[in-house]
Amino acid sequence: MSDYTFYTNPMSRGQIVRWALHEVGANYEQVLVDWQDKPAAFLAANPMGKVPTIAPHAASGDRVVT
Repeated sequence: MSDYTFYTNPMSRGQIVRWALHEVGANYEQVLVDWQDKPAAFLAANPMGKVPTIAPHAASGDRVVT
């Protein structure tokens, strides 16, 4: 399992976040979000539906950064 789930859209500022995750060697799963059809898991993590969103997975529970 990855340490992070990274929700993004190629036309968003998420490319900056993806670059940072890549630079530090983070173990992450990238999920591409369609503006018109947002996945239920994404909306559960971020009800506002804004990208980029990073959901770190920790033993104490997930914390979302938007």
